Amino acid sequence: MSESPMGESSMGESAAGAADPAGLRFWWRTFEGVQELFAEGHGEEGGPEDPLPTKTYRGLPRHVLSPPARRIGDARWSFADFRRAHPKDGPSRDVLDEPVLSALLHYTYGLGRMESGPHAVWPYHRMVASARCFYPVELYLWPAEGAGDLPAGCYHYDPAHHALTGLRSGGIPRELRTATGTGREGTLALLVAAVCFRKTAFRYRDYAYRLCAQEVGMTVGNALLVGGALGLRARVHHRFDDAVVNRALGLDGDEETAFAVLDLSPWRPSGTAPAPCDEEPGAPLPAIRPRHVRTNTADPATWSGLAALDRASRLTGTGWEAPVDRDAFHLPADGPEHLADGPTTTGRVPLTAAEPEHVELAEALRARDSGGRMFLPDGRPLPARQLAGLLRHALEPVPSDHTEAACRPLVDCHVLVLNAVGAATGLYRLGAAPELVALPGRDWRGVVSMLCDRTPSVNSAKANAIVFLSANRIAGDRWFGDRGYRILHQEAGIVAQRISVLAAAAGLSARVTNGYHDGLVRALIGAGAAHVPVFTLVIGRRRASAQYEVPLTW
Repeated sequence: MSESPMGESSMGESAAGAADPAGLRFWWRTFEGVQELFAEGHGEEGGPEDPLPTKTYRGLPRHVLSPPARRIGDARWSFADFRRAHPKDGPSRDVLDEPVLSALLHYTYGLGRMESGPHAVWPYHRMVASARCFYPVELYLWPAEGAGDLPAGCYHYDPAHHALTGLRSGGIPRELRTATGTGREGTLALLVAAVCFRKTAFRYRDYAYRLCAQEVGMTVGNALLVGGALGLRARVHHRFDDAVVNRALGLDGDEETAFAVLDLSPWRPSGTAPAPCDEEPGAPLPAIRPRHVRTNTADPATWSGLAALDRASRLTGTGWEAPVDRDAFHLPADGPEHLADGPTTTGRVPLTAAEPEHVELAEALRARDSGGRMFLPDGRPLPARQLAGLLRHALEPVPSDHTEAACRPLVDCHVLVLNAVGAATGLYRLGAAPELVALPGRDWRGVVSMLCDRTPSVNSAKANAIVFLSANRIAGDRWFGDRGYRILHQEAGIVAQRISVLAAAAGLSARVTNGYHDGLVRALIGAGAAHVPVFTLVIGRRRASAQYEVPLTW
């Protein structure tokens, strides 16, 4: 290729000065160069060699979990602003008992409903969206202490049978706490989100890395919501010693590797993380290789680019040296001179309307869907208060290893309002106030046409709103190196899951689609080459159809 893959000379330089780092090359390959990537071909699905939808171990102890509670609490307890508004009501839990573990795992990544009938191509639906329902994420839980009949130890969650498979015994080892930066007083458990690449890469090949990173983000975002409702504060750790974590969980680090670690602790009013424990790393854990069922023999060489990026992104140690400069990741704020008259005289739509008294998270997760295989929104206008409800908490800070205190997600959010009562049609930016700030003069019609053409299974023109989440890949490379690709996709996934769940609570579907021309979206939101739209969510009410999905209940 005759020109720099990033389109300009400065795009291919990392903080260390190396030209075209692996992460930036992969950004280009899965966005600007995605058509060339797809032209390389893809695998076939629907045959006997499809990977199993859930990972199944053989010859290891299993603990069937009790039925999860039908109600677990308000969907907004993980948001600090909501807790501040209800200081006496916020749940906090000092002990993890078995019913809490059952609810935590089921509502984070369990099976929510099953599609039936002769046209049920992807029958199993979990609590988060997944490309073609492949569900490449695997959850591992390590409670610090026993919970009822469940001893302390390392477990894999089997959502098909709502059971835990024992991998190791004993409390969280010092080596693992040190390697993840989670050696803190008050830790009740570690929850690890790993990725089994084969489950998506057998079909999508190298492009699967983008899909896997997105799904990890949505799963982590869901764990934050569920943990908050249950009285737990989950702190997200993106930077950890990959070799130590993979060895602890019995992962080979090639076909399956850890992507995120969540430190679960009681919710503390201060909102800051407790101080790390001062202790030596401890003796290395012995390697384990537990057997699990394999049903796909596709050659991993067909997704060698994915594997190369993952190897390049690995760390030794936690990688945490200084707080992340949050401002470096965001587009400049739009000043009043850029605003036009809209539903208010200042071109701002405040998202502070009265909220519902209670939003039951369990009900919202059971209702959450992507609009069906053919998503044709019904076209009814959306009241502004409902639009406010699904957006107002989207960018609330997340406890993570980016900064000591909770950190605003490292992404920007733009909303194209198409059919809402109380908000003029047009493009808005979601501000931190929270409020929607009008961005006049943007020709959005071409983007809507492009979305309809690129993804004909979704009628974006009938949507109530379309959400664009963008990330600064250059800042990601400077702060995280090659690991920035997956970290920024995870950051966007957290925000996308928040919007999806709160949309479901309002009776709306949220369809994640990657079928868009990133350059057209970038031009619409007024971003340069560094900022990449990594998520598009189409919001609308789902029409009735012949697609029949049975809720899975106990």
